[in-house]
Amino acid sequence: MDRRFSVIIAVLGCEILFRLAYQAFDLRMDPLIYTLSARLFELFVILDYAYAISGIRARSIRTEVIVGVAVSCAVGAAVLTADLASRLAVTGGILKMILGRQEVQNPLLFFLVACLIGPFVEELFFRGLFYSWLRQRLPVPVSVLLSALAFAGMHGVMSPVQLIGGLLFAVLFEWRKNIWAPYIVHVAANTGIWIVPWIHPLW
Repeated sequence: MDRRFSVIIAVLGCEILFRLAYQAFDLRMDPLIYTLSARLFELFVILDYAYAISGIRARSIRTEVIVGVAVSCAVGAAVLTADLASRLAVTGGILKMILGRQEVQNPLLFFLVACLIGPFVEELFFRGLFYSWLRQRLPVPVSVLLSALAFAGMHGVMSPVQLIGGLLFAVLFEWRKNIWAPYIVHVAANTGIWIVPWIHPLW
């Protein structure tokens, strides 16, 4: 069996087992601690069994970070501009319609799990492994779409935010051939989704 496919199945198995255990044993642990535990275990599986084919290698991580920051700034500016322009037709703007303020009791833990570690493992899995596996078999547009649908679907709700993110991250991965630029944009997006509703001056 193809190693990439084997690790994809193994990680999916880990995710299912963690979710079943959480429900079956009625674990009374902080959901962030539970998520952190699951993601760290999945990270170990990916790096231990598929390090060389996970998309983690890059010629220059510094260059990839610069690309990721530049894309993040461009996308962020475009989103805020679209939100301000939409206020001509939509009361409160489009961002207020699709984003809500997240009440976070432990901001440091939330940032660590939802904005740093979670996106890293997701990029390794969805782009480094799953998208790459699709690309061995399918053309770019189909691979981008299927990986984005899987990414959005695994978040529980097929929201336009997750779907657009999945499309953007896959296109970036196809362009850069590693996870670092998509990871930086993913970090910026998750952080923005959390922070912007609290600091947007017109919210």
